[in-house]
Amino acid sequence: MSFSANPQGGPIFSIKMAIGSNTENPLHTHPNGQLIMTPYGSVTLQTDQGYWMVPPLCAVWVPVGIRHRARADDQALIHFLYIQPGLDQLPDHCSTLDLSPMVREMIIHLSDLNPHYEPGSQTHRLALVLLETLNQMPTRQLHVPVPEDKVLQTIAQHMLKQPDSRPTMADWAKELAMSERTLARHMLKHTGMSFGRWRQQFMIMLALQKLGSGMSVKSTARELGYTSISAFITVFKSILGDTPSRYLSQTHSS
Repeated sequence: MSFSANPQGGPIFSIKMAIGSNTENPLHTHPNGQLIMTPYGSVTLQTDQGYWMVPPLCAVWVPVGIRHRARADDQALIHFLYIQPGLDQLPDHCSTLDLSPMVREMIIHLSDLNPHYEPGSQTHRLALVLLETLNQMPTRQLHVPVPEDKVLQTIAQHMLKQPDSRPTMADWAKELAMSERTLARHMLKHTGMSFGRWRQQFMIMLALQKLGSGMSVKSTARELGYTSISAFITVFKSILGDTPSRYLSQTHSS
C-alpha cells in the first residue's frame, strides 16, 4: 500500500505505517476524514493553503476532500485514523489537535486491530469512545499559511531548502522587484501575518521537524540560522509556550 492510499475498513479505523527515507507522497484526497499522528519522527503536511507540522504530542486533522500530501523523515512511524463522513464533530478545515495520552494510546491500539469489524463489537465500541473523546481535544496553531501565490511560494521554497539563510524583508523586496511597503501589505493580505511573524512561525515548524527527528536544540538553532541558542529558545517559547528542552522532555515522557 502506498503512502497516499485510501484503505478500506469500518466507519472508524486506524492503520500504522513505518515510512522509508524522506518519503513524500503526491497531492491527493480521501473519501474519509483523516487524522495523522506520529509517536516519533516528524511529518510535514502540505495543503493548497499552507504547511502543517505533525509533532509527536499532536495530530493533524484533514477533512474529506482537502488536497494534501505528507512528507515524513526516515524515523517516522505514522498512525492514520480514518473517520467516515458525518460521524465526527471536528473542524471542516485542517487543524492541529493537542492529543491527550489516552487518545494517543487508543489510536495506537486501534491500529493493531482488524479494521473490518462488526457493528456492536468490542472494536466498534472502542472506536466510538475514541471518536467522542477526540471531538473534545483542543487545537494548536502549528500552521504556516502559504496560499497558491507566487510571492509566498518563492519565499517558502527558499526557507525549506535553505533554512539557515535569513534574508530580510528588504532583501526579499529587492529580489521580487517590490517595495518593502508593497511586500508587507501583500504578506498581511495573503497570510494575515506580518513578514516577521510569518517567518517565525515557519521557523518553528521547521524546528519541530528537526527536534522531532532527534536533533539537539543547539544543532537545530544552528541549522535554522539563529545567531544564538537563547534567541532561538525565546522565539520557540513565544509561539509554543515552552522551551525546546521542556517540549522534548514532554515528548519523550509521553
